[in-house]
Amino acid sequence: MPDSYTSPDELMRDIYLAIYAALESRLHLIGSVIDAESRKEILAQQIYDKGDFYGNTGYLLQTTDTAMILRVGSNVRHEPFVLGGKVPSWTPIAPLIAWVERKHLSWTDKETGKALTVAEIAYLIRGKIKREGITARNVFATVIANREQWIYQQLNSIEVSL
Repeated sequence: MPDSYTSPDELMRDIYLAIYAALESRLHLIGSVIDAESRKEILAQQIYDKGDFYGNTGYLLQTTDTAMILRVGSNVRHEPFVLGGKVPSWTPIAPLIAWVERKHLSWTDKETGKALTVAEIAYLIRGKIKREGITARNVFATVIANREQWIYQQLNSIEVSL
């Protein structure tokens, strides 16, 4: 510890800055581990329609005057439906038609053997979502739950030095 402090306030300021830097560094470590394991879980659960959910997954460390907040997630509009699922309800047809086209799905009618159109396939999927909903796949909550003890251990083992 330097002897050049002229007041206790200067010393306390440096102590607080050291604590802040150590905590910030540890939160970046935790965020990067959660991000990496979430990406593995996304691939394991096959959540990669266009790759945009996976590609926009990450963490953000926000700091304010009173808090440090570590956020993990995917910055896409459909994130709530992937993470939280969807209760049985009508789904807009246009995104389903685009999804069927992008996936190049081709189904046939079991009774007639006739190939279904893209719109017909989309309406069938819409009907299934209306009946059953979409299952939640909250990969971030899963990873955090699996790593909870490690996260606490990381936070409890922060060392600060001046």
